[in-house]
Amino acid sequence: MSLLFITEVWEAITQHVSASDRTDAAESLVNLLIDNDYEADDIKEAFRGNRDILGALKDYTDSVEVEDEYEDYDEDEDYDE
Repeated sequence: MSLLFITEVWEAITQHVSASDRTDAAESLVNLLIDNDYEADDIKEAFRGNRDILGALKDYTDSVEVEDEYEDYDEDEDYDE
């Protein structure tokens, strides 16, 4: 499914989602897109100007960076004196 179509669907349904629920809906959509192999840069480009999606995408990429930093940490390095 193309991101163009997904952006059109998002625009159509956000009119029916309360402002307080849009953040959760945006997070769900971003997670669904990532889980289905859409790249963060492509999502960012397709949804440029949409604060809800871009905010959820930023939160997602920030959390992935933190997880990557944690995975790169080697406890044995602390004992290499």
